[in-house]
Amino acid sequence: MEVYFSGTIERIIFENPSNFYRILLLDIEDTDAEDFDDFEIIVTGTMADVIEGEDYTFWGQIIQHSKYGEQLQISRYERAKPTKNGLVKYFSSSHFKGIGLKTAQKIVDSYGENTIDEILEHPEKLESIAGLSAKNREAFVSTLRLNYGTEMVLAKLANYGIPNKLAFQIQNFYKEETLDIVENYPYQLVEDIKGLGFTIADQLAAELGIESQAPERFRAGLVHSLFQGCMDTGNTYMEARDLLEQTLTLLESSRPVELDPSQVAQELSHLIEEDKVQQIDTKIFDNSLFFAEEGIRSHLVRILEKGKQKSHDLETIQKHIASVEKELGIQYDSIQKQAICDAIQNKVFILTGGPGTGKTTVINGIIA
Repeated sequence: MEVYFSGTIERIIFENPSNFYRILLLDIEDTDAEDFDDFEIIVTGTMADVIEGEDYTFWGQIIQHSKYGEQLQISRYERAKPTKNGLVKYFSSSHFKGIGLKTAQKIVDSYGENTIDEILEHPEKLESIAGLSAKNREAFVSTLRLNYGTEMVLAKLANYGIPNKLAFQIQNFYKEETLDIVENYPYQLVEDIKGLGFTIADQLAAELGIESQAPERFRAGLVHSLFQGCMDTGNTYMEARDLLEQTLTLLESSRPVELDPSQVAQELSHLIEEDKVQQIDTKIFDNSLFFAEEGIRSHLVRILEKGKQKSHDLETIQKHIASVEKELGIQYDSIQKQAICDAIQNKVFILTGGPGTGKTTVINGIIA
């Protein structure tokens, strides 16, 4: 069950700038979590820059850490309007090089209310701040724009029901185009963002007023159904008929509306024409899987056609196997011996088998 905690960030315990993962200690002012009577809680998750001493509200799930006890694993968060003291502390932190407490105080005093918004709108005013070099000034504005922009995007995506972790993936992929893509081409997310399923994109599209009969909706459903179908079966393709049936089921279950199968089939034809998917006879291939398989095939052909296979006498191989058995203190069965012989006598050999069937033991015999 999702709960919220509002309060002041007492301390940033850990932060990873590469993926925005942070661990915070929150001094609790308010919460709707029942039976939680502590005055502070550890907050974990992906989030943009946060400021110690400032007020935030975090939403998420309470989890039980084996070592550190109850923690809030967040799905989204919201920052209250930062105070002047909080901004001074933030600007003089390690996030901004070359800015000490005095310079940070000058910046806040110079811009007054809505400091961050004013800085981003009128960065030229920083030129009047004594002690702030042109290089540090440029880096300061750039970092502030990145962090603040990221936070604004995350807040917007949270309003659409997209959790922070997924929101960061979207932000990292589209950069400054994030909101434009999300709000105008939500189904593009299905093709570009791994882990973002059709349902999330479809819910977002519905909120934005995109009709259930929209061609882009059909295309996204086809792309998602194709990839998911391949993952479920272990194949690199689906039969066109099966793909259309599964896509119709997906589309009609996501939104309660009856669709014309011919319209979905038409969009499949468009995807094929645009090389978004590949077709061989009645089989439809996911692009990533098709080209991966084609790459493997071409490499195998290259290996098979390159030079002649060195001849190995079967009797010599069997003597070698007996020597390996003695050295390793093992006894190969007939199938394992045949596998070793086949591997040595052929340019390409594929060894398969479930856990505990002796694949490693066979490989040891091949390379010994």
